[in-house]
Amino acid sequence: VGRTGCFMVGDDWGRPTDSICGVRFPRGTPATTVQNIEQMFGITVDPALVEKYGQVVPVHPTQLYEVGMSTLIFFVLWRIRDHGHQKGWLFLLWLVLACIERFLFECLRATDDRFFGVLTLAQVISLAIVAFGVVGLMKTRGAGATAEAA
Repeated sequence: VGRTGCFMVGDDWGRPTDSICGVRFPRGTPATTVQNIEQMFGITVDPALVEKYGQVVPVHPTQLYEVGMSTLIFFVLWRIRDHGHQKGWLFLLWLVLACIERFLFECLRATDDRFFGVLTLAQVISLAIVAFGVVGLMKTRGAGATAEAA
């Protein structure tokens, strides 16, 4: 829901692209102008994009990519909801999948918070949560079936 709102106001968009998925946000927050992309995010815009589209260039709609992937994760988790694992296992699986999704789409986002070399703050946090989630998944795997049988 939140990412849909981001798309509607033109916030949290991705890097410039010439792909069929590219979206231009002339009144975005901020607008996808060459000046904003280069000055605010330090991303060099390909001159061919500027020649083709002018000063408002298309960007990856990472907000919609995230909505789509989150919906897919929901359906996967819904399908396996009757698992035989301990309580909390499904939540931990969601945590791992959601953080992997965030890590991957963060590679496409136009962002200026690359404090950790090539990684953004969101990617570093995602890696930490994935590690926590994997440990939790291993601890809760199969325990629910054993407890119910007892």
